Amino acid sequence: MGKQFGWGRFLAIALPVSILTFILDVVFHKTAGPALFGNSYPAADYPQRPLAEIMDLFPFLGFTYILQLTMLCFLFLRLYPGRGLGKAAWWGIWGGLFVVIPNMQFFVAVAHTTWTMLIIQMIEAIALCVLAACLFEIAYRPKDYNQDSAATTSASVPVSSVG
Repeated sequence: MGKQFGWGRFLAIALPVSILTFILDVVFHKTAGPALFGNSYPAADYPQRPLAEIMDLFPFLGFTYILQLTMLCFLFLRLYPGRGLGKAAWWGIWGGLFVVIPNMQFFVAVAHTTWTMLIIQMIEAIALCVLAACLFEIAYRPKDYNQDSAATTSASVPVSSVG
């Protein structure tokens, strides 16, 4: 049996990375979005709740976002056992694209959301996921990779079974 996955170490690194990414996303939508598009951001017909309801549900939004980014980090460990910053950036690109696919689908139904808005959302999501994956890789990288390689590639599964 291989080494067991170190959940404590993983969560101690993945959760702060996910929280930071969430904060950066909120800052983008509160500052850059309105600066780029003025009163047309979000689109006038964008189906959203009243601000008071949004604020009541904000902790749930934070929870789902942090869960999603923590899963992004976990999948990175499982899919890229050799890891490295290049692979982290590549995973962030694909992960960010996957994260933003619902926005692309939703774009079809919202008449006043422009192509520019959609493209900027796509770039932002991919950039944030690349940042999250790279920060995670830098912080999580073991001091001696050869010594810790089994622990970074398995989750209660022998390394020989991963793949």
